[in-house]
Amino acid sequence: MKRMIFEMETADPDDFMTLLWLADHPDVELLGVLVTPGSEDQCRLIRWGLDRCGRAEVPIGALHGPEWWATSEGKKARVSGFHQACYGPGILEHPAGEVAGGPALLAELLREPDATVLVGAAPKNIGKAFKDVPGLRLARWVQQGGFAGDNLVAEPLEKFRGRLTCPSFNPGGAPRETLALLASPQIGERRFVSKNVCHGVVYTEAMREALSRRVSGRSPRSGLTRMIGALDRYLADKGVGKAMHDLVAAACALDERVCDFVEVEIYREKGEWGARAMEGTNTRISVGFHEERFLDVLAR
Repeated sequence: MKRMIFEMETADPDDFMTLLWLADHPDVELLGVLVTPGSEDQCRLIRWGLDRCGRAEVPIGALHGPEWWATSEGKKARVSGFHQACYGPGILEHPAGEVAGGPALLAELLREPDATVLVGAAPKNIGKAFKDVPGLRLARWVQQGGFAGDNLVAEPLEKFRGRLTCPSFNPGGAPRETLALLASPQIGERRFVSKNVCHGVVYTEAMREALSRRVSGRSPRSGLTRMIGALDRYLADKGVGKAMHDLVAAACALDERVCDFVEVEIYREKGEWGARAMEGTNTRISVGFHEERFLDVLAR
């Protein structure tokens, strides 16, 4: 049983798909959900998902806290239109319930430091928590994002061929926090699921059929059913499959054999991110992907 805390955002639909997948997973003890920036509509959506998966007890932490909701920035809509189209307008009317400050909640949850913090967003909650609480310790941080270039990846995606560095949305959204967390001796293990790997994982019709075969003949749990339904809806609406960035990272958090990892130093150069082989960093980045194992993990 993996003890996990999930930090997410809601602009890209795959964060919420990942939350649904994690919420009632039989091999996951979901300790809490952190959201950036933490608006009321985001918290309503998250509570709706947790309630639908029978996880009403899981606490929610917002980066800026509920007092921010009344500000002009806090009133801005943060939930993408796809969420409303897929899950219905009721998601934004669902009571958010109690919402804590995200960094403070994380510090509380890490009193027992054997957890994994999985981040599908800019690492702002985790970054602020480590800044605010000097003695904080964490067993493992799994971050979606970063970049492994031609120096590490034997078969790079064509659009990244020839590159050693590249912009990366999540660490780029909190560069100081990312670099501080990379340097922290209080984090036992760091895993980055890089864009040069996860950008090639797209929910196609063939993948849909392969996943359907794996869940056929049994009653899938609510979170898995809703996740598959959302992927199907995206494919039907857009005509192209959803890139599964955060789901790949979540699968790796549960079973690292989904990807091949190498130990590296992750660095930032001229606003872009790169990685170079280096021992002793306790930081590994993905350089390869195994689709069959990913689907096996996803179907649990």
